[in-house]
Amino acid sequence: MPLFDNERNMVLRKSENENFDSTNILLFLIKWQKPLLVVTLVAAVAAIIFSSPFFIKPKYKSTVILYPAATNAISKALLSENSSSKDDILSFGEDEETEQLLQILHSNRIRDKIVVKYDLMNHYHIDSTSKYKYTKLYREYDNNINFRRTEFMAVKISVLDTDPQMAADIANDIASLLDSTKNQMQKARAQKAYEIVKAEYEKLKREVATMEDSLTKLRELGVHDYESQSEMINRQLAIELAKGNKPAVKRLEQKLEILAKYGGPYVSIRDALEYEKKQLSMIKAKYEEAKTDAREVLPTKFVVNRAYKAERKSYPIRWLIVLVTSVSAFLFTLILILILENVQQYFPETTEYLGFLTTEPYGRKRLPDDPEKPAPPGDPPRQVQATRVNRPLPIEQGSESSEKKTLIVQPEKKTNTDKEETDRNTNETEKTENTLKTENQMDSYFANMSILKLLFKWKWHLLAIVVLAMILAVIFSGPVFIKPKYKSYALVYPSNVQPYSEESESEQMLQYFQSREIRDKIIKKYDLAKRYEIDPSYKYFQTAIIGEYNKNVSITKTPYESVRVEVMDQDPQVACDMVNDIINFYNQKILETHRGKYKEVVDFLANRLAEKKSEIDSVEKKHYELRTKYGIIDYPNQSREVARGFLGTVDGNNAQHVNRKEVLKLKKNLEEKGGEFIFYNDRFYDLVEEYGKVKMDYEEALMNYERDITYTSVVSKPFPADKKCCPVRWVIVAVTAIATLFLALIVILFIESLNVGRKKS
Repeated sequence: MPLFDNERNMVLRKSENENFDSTNILLFLIKWQKPLLVVTLVAAVAAIIFSSPFFIKPKYKSTVILYPAATNAISKALLSENSSSKDDILSFGEDEETEQLLQILHSNRIRDKIVVKYDLMNHYHIDSTSKYKYTKLYREYDNNINFRRTEFMAVKISVLDTDPQMAADIANDIASLLDSTKNQMQKARAQKAYEIVKAEYEKLKREVATMEDSLTKLRELGVHDYESQSEMINRQLAIELAKGNKPAVKRLEQKLEILAKYGGPYVSIRDALEYEKKQLSMIKAKYEEAKTDAREVLPTKFVVNRAYKAERKSYPIRWLIVLVTSVSAFLFTLILILILENVQQYFPETTEYLGFLTTEPYGRKRLPDDPEKPAPPGDPPRQVQATRVNRPLPIEQGSESSEKKTLIVQPEKKTNTDKEETDRNTNETEKTENTLKTENQMDSYFANMSILKLLFKWKWHLLAIVVLAMILAVIFSGPVFIKPKYKSYALVYPSNVQPYSEESESEQMLQYFQSREIRDKIIKKYDLAKRYEIDPSYKYFQTAIIGEYNKNVSITKTPYESVRVEVMDQDPQVACDMVNDIINFYNQKILETHRGKYKEVVDFLANRLAEKKSEIDSVEKKHYELRTKYGIIDYPNQSREVARGFLGTVDGNNAQHVNRKEVLKLKKNLEEKGGEFIFYNDRFYDLVEEYGKVKMDYEEALMNYERDITYTSVVSKPFPADKKCCPVRWVIVAVTAIATLFLALIVILFIESLNVGRKKS
């Protein structure tokens, strides 16, 4: 029984020693308190020194907080009759306006003006002769100037600078430039719209003036008011006929002939002029709105907080630097000591290289190992060998030693209970032996195959392989093997477009940018097959060149609902030109698409106008025949006068002199052709009205067809990069080194496993 208890206690002690509990951690820290304390204090002092103004110049922060305006069109907010509450000039903007404002703040329009005004190249101490001066300048600009959206949907402009007054001035100037930049972008469109509306307005004014001149000529011929004149002349003619005044009848008939000849054109021009004046009034309203938008300026923001000169620096935060440095130094030293102690444990042959490392706790001399006591902190766990229970060997009878041995090992006679207890202890002993055997095998396996041991065993091989891989990566990532590429990009917003379905304008723009027509134009203009060194006779030429195009041309939507057009090329100027041409081809594509649709409308309306004009001419011809041949000019008045003459109810003393022959003739004409006259007369007026409406639609469609406008608002224009964007050589070298080390370790593990298997066999 005591023997089995001893074995169980040893196993438990082994398990306890292998666990590094909190007590061991505390003892470990006490053991290495001096190195840890010294390193931490040195790091803290160094952090205090190197975070001082002598090494890190303090920076001061100034901020501007502003809200975007809901609308920037003065005409829409003030002059339009259909303006809604959303277009209120005093309303704050929502998500869309805030995102647009952030995108404009990130544009190179504002950045370049700030750089020039404050001479940031010299202010940031950037060498103007440096090859990558603009890359360094823009990096410093982005590090010191930040724009973000607050949780209250406002925009916050933050500026850091060594000069507190300059930081405040830059922040306020950026807020001021926001107005001018956005107004410039909008005025380019507003000016173009103003020119289009102005041209249409002037054209319509000329047409109205021409019509008025024509009416003036007709009035000079005696046609002033066709309906009233015809009524009065017919009435007077009946009176003169009743009187038998032939000269007066002749004069009235001459006037009627003039009315018959010019009455139709007069009515046509008069009615057309009425519709043209209505359209002129509408165009004039649009003209005034476009003129206001093109010439007037409206602030695009509401400034909540203006920037002011900071009294206290915001960077660096010395206590934070000291704290982080001290904690980092402490943890790094702790990890280093743990590594060194493990190296000494598993690689005692390296002790001569690590003479400064000692594992004696507290500097005292190590006492002899006691198997029943736990190992000191930092020492390897003691291996406990299980003591086997040897069965008694057969010995000769009568021997004194045999008697003694027999007395030692001869078991006493046991009862059934003792026998069961013995069997149970025997089973536990066998289990303990098996457990110890398995643990010893696993310990041996992990000791042989540990990564740390492998690293030291194969250190020179690994070092040589990794260094060779890094050298090859440096060589093969050089310009000789990988041509450097430069990146150019532009940020654009869609304008003058309407979505076809439920997609947004930005998504529609994205689809057009990725269209085959634009891609083929870029490939053809820049001869990308030759530029990308793809043989046109190659079987998969189209797939290859499209794949290369997609690698070098990236068109994506930004979080601010704008579209980013990005191009990489070996020539920075070509990359910049390709971005500009993609935008130009997009404008051409949209213009061609819109013109194609408007051309269909223009052609359709032109045919409708021709049909209406032909029908008007036909009706007017028939109307003219009824007026001149049958003398029917004004059916209601003529029928009334004929009835009076026929019935003898003419007022005055000349009733007995009524020319009944003419009355009967006119009566017959009215009876036979009166209905036809009414039909054609009404139809004529209806056609003139329809013609005026169709002409208004036609002229609007023609204006849309003939206009030459752009469909993009460029926030950030592309520029030739001064520093390559790929390949990033340090990334290639680092990834190659890590991948080579990992692959080499796998091969070494495979070799070691083969060696272990060979030894066992």
